[in-house]
Formats: sequence, structure tokens, C-alpha cells
Amino acid sequence: MLADARQNLHNPRMFSRAQVRISLLLIAFAAPSAHAGPYIPAGDLGLRHDLVVLADEGVIKGPVSTWPLAWGPIIADIGAADTIDLSAAALAALDRVRQRANWETRSEELTINAKVGASDNRPRIRSFRNTPRGRGEVSIGFGWLGDRLSIELNGQAVDAEGDDEYRLDDTLLGVVFGNWSIGASTQQRWWGPAWDGSLVLSNNARPIPSVVVDRVFTDAFESRWLNWLGPWDLNVMFGELESSRHVPNARFFGMRFNFRPLDSLEVGLSRTAQWCGDGRPCDTDTFFDLLAGRDNVGDAGIDTDNEPGNQLAGVDFRWSTRVFDQSVAFYGQFMGEDEAGGFPSRWMGQVGGEWSGYLRDRWSTRLYAEFSGTSCQFYESSERFNCAYNHGIYRTGYRYRGRSIGHPADNDARIVSLGGVMLDADDTRWRFLARFGKLNRGGAPDNRNTLTSTPQDIASIDVSHSRVVPFGLIDVGVGYETVDDELSGSSNNEARFYVQWRSSY
Repeated sequence: MLADARQNLHNPRMFSRAQVRISLLLIAFAAPSAHAGPYIPAGDLGLRHDLVVLADEGVIKGPVSTWPLAWGPIIADIGAADTIDLSAAALAALDRVRQRANWETRSEELTINAKVGASDNRPRIRSFRNTPRGRGEVSIGFGWLGDRLSIELNGQAVDAEGDDEYRLDDTLLGVVFGNWSIGASTQQRWWGPAWDGSLVLSNNARPIPSVVVDRVFTDAFESRWLNWLGPWDLNVMFGELESSRHVPNARFFGMRFNFRPLDSLEVGLSRTAQWCGDGRPCDTDTFFDLLAGRDNVGDAGIDTDNEPGNQLAGVDFRWSTRVFDQSVAFYGQFMGEDEAGGFPSRWMGQVGGEWSGYLRDRWSTRLYAEFSGTSCQFYESSERFNCAYNHGIYRTGYRYRGRSIGHPADNDARIVSLGGVMLDADDTRWRFLARFGKLNRGGAPDNRNTLTSTPQDIASIDVSHSRVVPFGLIDVGVGYETVDDELSGSSNNEARFYVQWRSSY
């Protein structure tokens, strides 16, 4: 019974009518291929830890910093794994990932998943973890996987002030032809190697309904000119933002290319843009101007009436090694909020380090420390405030449904995060996360910032625990946060908690 109950961590996905029509049309013309999925959306910290352990020890060959991740290449790599030289942590991770993969990639079989959660004073800054988005949340989902078609239909009823009560978040309708998957999706996404935030695309905001194109298997180029890139992946998304914003129904474009030229090094190149929308140009010429970087007033033929959009672009990396037989890694992400001479400029930045190992012959453990600076030119004394995630035309900024699409601390923050996760062979988990820093350091009241209109000092700590029980998985977390507001001089201290149950059949 315990073995069956362990298989309960399935993830979510949503679609619009137009996206469904596109995917169904593609099915009719799809050539025979490998399995159509499924994909692993962002949110499961323990599974991510296990996958990174296996990547660092050479079991998983492809990139692991672009979520959702396709199960296909992961299954191929763990099936071919040579276990002779693997560490105890990697052997335990391999066992957990194999069990999870066997459960989540059952072919031509209807699967059902359910989740119930409740929270009080949910964190304003959301991390990688998939915790409740409202005071109460009930979710039910159905999945089916075929040779070319993957369906994950999930529905939620959520008690969240100022947002939709009923949702189809975390849904996917995808089809594969060749080595490419095309689908209609509202899966949660996370681009980058950091554990507590991504400057370009995180799961802080609710997922954006999108048509997505993803490479499935991450084999290296056969060309000798490009083979040096190693295993590589490409993800493209075309989404639509909400109607209740300064430019209603603006479009969202995202593209990420990442590769592993060395077993120890992964590199990612990301680019996103807000464009089109009510009253803004939406033709193909506008899109190609955006792709070419001709999107600033003053560029040839560009003025405020036809300025294509609001873009972010940048690079990230993660390099791992062993020091005194201990696994360590260093990572960073740097995103330009503007463009100059065809290249990103006005950089935001994020750097971090991590250690992973096996404690007391039981706990597979990861510890990390991370710094994020979300002001433009964050590295200078003359850094620019009210610049990052803001735009003169798209005045709602780089945000969706009241939350930042990028780093959860929003613009002009400096945040230090210290976190960790511990797992044992039975998938019992402990997690902790501490943060301290300053939010919205720009000074004058800025109502565009989704967390605070004034500068605030923040410190918080969260601890959570989950374990498998005969009827699913129980996850419980508690936290405490203190906030000091510079403008008013007031202080606010709040405790918080959440509890959620998940299971799948």
C-alpha cells in the first residue's frame, strides 16, 4: 500500500478553445513519433533535487534548468544508467525518479489526481515550490498518454481574493511529431538554475495560457560545427495576458535555448516580450521588428505608435564540480531590461552557490545560498530604480494577474535566500527557506510594484514537511515574516501556515 501511495506527486496544466483547435488540427497531420509526453511542470522541489543530483553525476545528459521538463529523455538516461560508480545519494535519487517516471508515464491509461489545500497568510514571495495559491484550494485532474497525444486536464476551485474562483491552470493538450511537441498549455514554468527565484520566468504568477513548442529529446547536433554545444533544448511560447491591464489582452512571447557543452556546465539564453494587445500593432512586421530588436523609439521607423513591445533578454549558467569529494555548484542569471546596440543592457542579476550530499546514510540533502538584485544596473552605485519590469506603454509591466512574471520580489529588490531540502528513501521530505533583504528600494511610492508601494525591509523563515501516508501525501508548512516600512516607520509581524493533501490513481 505504501508503494502505491508514493505515486502521488503528479502536476498540473490549461487551454483556450483556440489553442485546443490548433492542437487537434496538428494531430491530424502528425507523423508517427516517440511518446507525446508528459512533461514535468515546475513546483516539485524534491523531484528537482533528485534530477539535479543525477545530472551532476552524469546520469542525466540533457539540460535540467528549463521547466517543464520532458520525461522522454530523462527515462532514456535513467534506463541506460551505469550504477557502479554512483554515490549513495545518486542511487537513492535514481530509485525515486524511476518510480516516479513509471507512475507518471503510464501509456493509454486514464489517470486521476486530486489535491486539497488550505493556507493562512500565504507568502508574498513565492519560491519554486507548488504551495496553495489561496486560502482554500480544491483540484481534480484527469490525464491520458498515447504515442503522440498527451492530455492533462486539471480544474481548481480557489478561494483567493481578487482572482478567478474557478480555474483550469496546469492543463496540457499536446501532440508530438518528429522530435517536437506542440500544445496548448497552462503549465507552470521556470527558466533558470536558481532555487528561490528566476529573473525572467518563474511560477510566482499563475501560468499564462499559451501555445507552446518544445524540443522533446535533447540529443546534440550531429554537425561537427555545432556538436560542441552538447545536448540542447529549445522552448517557445505564445501566450495572452489578462484583459484587466493597462493594455488589455497583450500577447506574451518567450523563447529559451539551453545547452550543456560540458557535463559540468549548463548555459541558458532566454528572451521574452510583451507585445500587441488592444490598440497596439499586432501584424507580422511588428513581430519581426521585435525579434530583430528594433523595438526602441528612435530606431529606424519606430515611434510611440508602432513601438513593438517590452522585452527582456539574457543569459544564465550553472557549473558543478566536486571539492574534497563533496558536490558543489555555482550559478548565475543576468537579464537585460533594455537594449543598446542590439544587445541587452540595464542588467538585473542573480548569483548563488549550492552543496549536495548524503547525511547520516539516510538524507539526500541540498543546501543553497542565493542573492538577487532586481534593479537595473544592480551592480553599480548609480543603479536605476523604477526601471526593471516596468514600461512606458505596457504600464502594468512585466506582471500577470497581480504578480511578477519574473522574480517574485518584483522590481528594485535586494534579497538573500538561504534554503535546503532533505529526502529519504521513503520520500519523506524536510524543507526550509530563510530570506532577508529590502523590497522596492526606489524610494517614492510606486504602486506598480505588486508587493509594496514603499521601501520595506523583510525577513522571513519557512519550514515544511511532507510524508507519504496510505491515502496519499500530506504536506504541512509553517512560517514567520517581519516587515518594516521605511516611509511610515511601522512594523508588521505575521505567522503563516499551510496544509495540503495530494494523491493520484
